[in-house]
Amino acid sequence: MAKFAVSLEIYTTTVMKRLLTIFTIIFILSPFFNTTSAQSSLSGRVTQGQNSAPAEFASVVLKELDSKIVAGAMTDNKGRFTIANIKSGEYLLQVSFIGYRTNNRKVVLNEGKNVMEEPVNLKESEDILGEAVVTASYSQKQSDIERTKINTAGSIAASRGSITDLLKSASSVTIDNDNKISIRGNSNILLLIDGIPTTVGSLDGIPASATESVEIITNPDAKYDSEGTGGIINVITKKEKRDGISLVSTLNYGLYTRVNGDIMTAYNKNGWSLALNYSGKYHQERIQSDLFRYFYSTSASIEQNIASSQKQNTNIVGFNAIKRFESGDLLTINLKYMHPEILNSQNITNINTSTGGGNFINRVNEFHHIRTTGEAIGEYKMVLKKEISDLTFRGSFSRTKGERPGEYYEDGVFVQKSDGGGHPTNFSFQSDYAQKIPGIGLAEGGLKFFSRGNTFKTETYLFDQTSQSWIYNTFLSSDLTHDEDILSGYLNFSSASNKSFTYKIGVRAEYSTSFFRIIENPEEIYTTKLFLSPSLLLKQNLSNQSSLAFSFTRRITRPTYPQINPYVNMIDKTVFETGNKNLKPEEVSKFEIAYNLGNNGHSLMASLYLSSATDFITQISSLYDQNSLMLTYVNGEKSIKSGIEINGRYKFSSLFSVGLNSNLYYGKTTGESNNFDLNSSSVMFSGNITANITPAKKGDFSLQYFYTSPQTFPQFKTKSVHYMDIGYKRGLIKDKLSATISVSDIFNTKRWDIESDNRIYSLKNNSKNQSRVVWIGLTFNINKMQLSKPAKKDEEADGALIKLGL
Repeated sequence: MAKFAVSLEIYTTTVMKRLLTIFTIIFILSPFFNTTSAQSSLSGRVTQGQNSAPAEFASVVLKELDSKIVAGAMTDNKGRFTIANIKSGEYLLQVSFIGYRTNNRKVVLNEGKNVMEEPVNLKESEDILGEAVVTASYSQKQSDIERTKINTAGSIAASRGSITDLLKSASSVTIDNDNKISIRGNSNILLLIDGIPTTVGSLDGIPASATESVEIITNPDAKYDSEGTGGIINVITKKEKRDGISLVSTLNYGLYTRVNGDIMTAYNKNGWSLALNYSGKYHQERIQSDLFRYFYSTSASIEQNIASSQKQNTNIVGFNAIKRFESGDLLTINLKYMHPEILNSQNITNINTSTGGGNFINRVNEFHHIRTTGEAIGEYKMVLKKEISDLTFRGSFSRTKGERPGEYYEDGVFVQKSDGGGHPTNFSFQSDYAQKIPGIGLAEGGLKFFSRGNTFKTETYLFDQTSQSWIYNTFLSSDLTHDEDILSGYLNFSSASNKSFTYKIGVRAEYSTSFFRIIENPEEIYTTKLFLSPSLLLKQNLSNQSSLAFSFTRRITRPTYPQINPYVNMIDKTVFETGNKNLKPEEVSKFEIAYNLGNNGHSLMASLYLSSATDFITQISSLYDQNSLMLTYVNGEKSIKSGIEINGRYKFSSLFSVGLNSNLYYGKTTGESNNFDLNSSSVMFSGNITANITPAKKGDFSLQYFYTSPQTFPQFKTKSVHYMDIGYKRGLIKDKLSATISVSDIFNTKRWDIESDNRIYSLKNNSKNQSRVVWIGLTFNINKMQLSKPAKKDEEADGALIKLGL
């Protein structure tokens, strides 16, 4: 295995060097490939809905008048498209996008460059549910070198409750037994909601029904915060785009103790878009775990059997208001209230064995995680010159009140209690300027001030049997504050999109100041850092169906509160957990080359990537006392990951298609901390294969198999994980109602196994939760304007449209 790992590292490095050479040659020779005098090109822009927002990943197809496909393209994140190397003449232009009516129009192309003066605006489909069902198999996910976008409406997994269920379809994402998310093996990610950093601690508490889509951004440009060495996950909340008054409601029931859903009412008219949304989630499950630890220095061992019960209750209320002015200016206000609450109950049976004998202890832990979050976003976009320049101002505020009361019993005796929590707060204000330079490209720049802070206090008391009183314990208590301010600015330039070769280049500078203050044991830590984050994206269209792209980015992860908080949390009497207040930021440089091909419903994206992180952050365990462990975080020296990611879909017919998503990489870490060896190396794989069958016009059957190979980390190794999900979705009652039935982990094979063997101890831990669940879901969708007038017949969507994405 070691020889194979080294061979893979050498192979991927060699292939990347060769591809870079090929890429350079293609760029140099590309002008000679496109010098035919009779060739023409067509470029334009696609917008969606009443607000004319850019339609990203829309399909644009050019046809002969007899409907024979000539060429196609997909819009970028600005809604722009270019179709090159075509003959002059008269054609049919067909633009389509999930949830919208297909737009057909005749176009006459002259020799040379043809630019559409007005954007193609897509109107919302009056048969939005039916369209979502029919196209679910190939519109669930789109990918390019910058990001992967997962559409909630096209995913049957959305009925299972949380956003983490949606993310599993992306091969670059792995999720462990505690719902900790990693992108290409790195768990240090930046979480955004509607493009804004949030104080929400976990995505597992956000119902998927409250979202429109989720973006996994692996190579963000300079406009994004440079935080998150693993990448960015951006949750886009649900919005209603149809004119008039609309009502949308979703209800999902998991047999027998899980339910989630949402209801949204919206009003769109006269430039106003108003929406009020409520979503809720209640999940109850049991988790069974076994753990065995052996300490080499004392020959002592600890065997634990842990039966856990978890009840999760989440309520979210959101209000969104958009006003579009005749001048093109846009005002947006977004308010959210979130209240996730988790009640945990653990029954732990401990068998302690040592050379001097042993003992048996039964411990019960009862503790709450209660978080109340309020968020507000305000944005005003001022159009300085229509289709040329604009200025945007955006402010955001997010504050969470966290509580964690707990009670602990040993052999039926109340022995410990604790109460406390934190108040993480984010505030930001930024301004962005965009200037289009006709025929050349788009220049962008901006300034941002971001501030985050937290006040954390926990009080722990132990019961003294002698005095029959509660004694304050300083070791398990904490009182601290943390404030961090980041001032940043960026410049970005992207070339005109109507060329076969395009590029985007940018740089971001961030200056941060951090002040960490421990009150109970007086200590203050003040740090400053200047971080430069350049970004580069090069893209060469090889044909109308294929392209080759190269990306380079630099990113940083500043330690999070759990990683730096020195508060000691007693998991049980032999395991403690704490942060490291001296933790340094992790920095990473990322390179990626991607090939993209799409044709007639088939698609392929293959990418080679390399990331090199310095001062990488990892969790380790050390010996505390004689027979106890202390979990904490340290900085390693370097972490290198090189791999290949392949996402493809093959459409055999209008009834059947197969998708493959895979990520194979070699990971290597080096370093030492407090005499702990942080060196590790391994080849790792994660992926899934999906089969979609559409037996009826408004029905879709999905089968998805997931596999994750054994994973290697400093001090820890996990075993392979595999499971299978199935689901069926169908439109009912004239497409105002859709029904879903699905089964997660149908063979009940999903489990979590972890091992560790170092010079201090050996450990084996396995865990199994209630992963096999039958889900039944209903979605109701009605629009008053559609009921009060005859429905227009939508233009038929061609089943053979080119889809340049998954």
